[in-house]
Amino acid sequence: MRIPKVLAIHDISCAGRASLTVILPVLAACGIEAIPLPTAVLSNHLAFSHVSSLDFTPYMQSFMDAWDRNGISFDGIYSGYLASPEQVYVVKEAIKRYGVRIPVMIDSAMADHGRFYSGQNTEMVEHMRHLIRRAHVIKPNYTEACFLAGVSCDKNVIPDEGRIDYLLDYLGQSTERVIITSIPRGHDTYCNISLDKRTGEKEIVSFPYIPFTTYGTGDIFSSIVMAGTLKNIPLAQTMRIATAFLQKAIEATAKAGTSPLEGILFENMLPELTETMERAVAGNE
Repeated sequence: MRIPKVLAIHDISCAGRASLTVILPVLAACGIEAIPLPTAVLSNHLAFSHVSSLDFTPYMQSFMDAWDRNGISFDGIYSGYLASPEQVYVVKEAIKRYGVRIPVMIDSAMADHGRFYSGQNTEMVEHMRHLIRRAHVIKPNYTEACFLAGVSCDKNVIPDEGRIDYLLDYLGQSTERVIITSIPRGHDTYCNISLDKRTGEKEIVSFPYIPFTTYGTGDIFSSIVMAGTLKNIPLAQTMRIATAFLQKAIEATAKAGTSPLEGILFENMLPELTETMERAVAGNE
């Protein structure tokens, strides 16, 4: 059986279970081969006190040139955290080269909890607005959705249904499939919401807040969504799978008592993810 290939455009944070160090094994467990195009190589993710890093931007185009000469092709493109507008242009170039007839997923990883990540700003928001127009699936969290739509984002204010619908409508103008994650709903509850404009299906999945902050969660979630897209699993079903897997992994990590800097303890759960994805594929054939 042929294994689909995804071009994964992300950084490598070598320690701390984030970005490509979780993306590659999660996609593999879902039956997808991930071919990384690094945006940067870091000793560890940025929440650690000390970081050594190498900007990979100067090498990204030459990697794609080598793949072209070697006849390497892809079945999907999946990009995440981008450190500069220049890297946005590289992603656009990758979509131009490989993404004409294949799904493109953009995880607009640039903010959370009402504020930008380190190194991100309003300039990146504008570049990201243009980039998501080239995607088939986008997965902003609630903060990123607000920034992209140009509306205020106060992490202490619970959004009403009108605001959530506005965010979905706004983002739906750029792409056909949208997932917004981590929307606060009050009473220690959050939700993820999906909209598939091709079918008109809208889905909401609620989940309890776990008081444990860690890293790599969005990368795991988005990787499952990318795999589901390639395997023709409905968007709402893929969102439910990703939400359930991540909740269980976060609960296990909180119970283990490891440092939050070490990220999600997901490795022992990968066989379960494989079985879940296989059942979903069989059920949609």
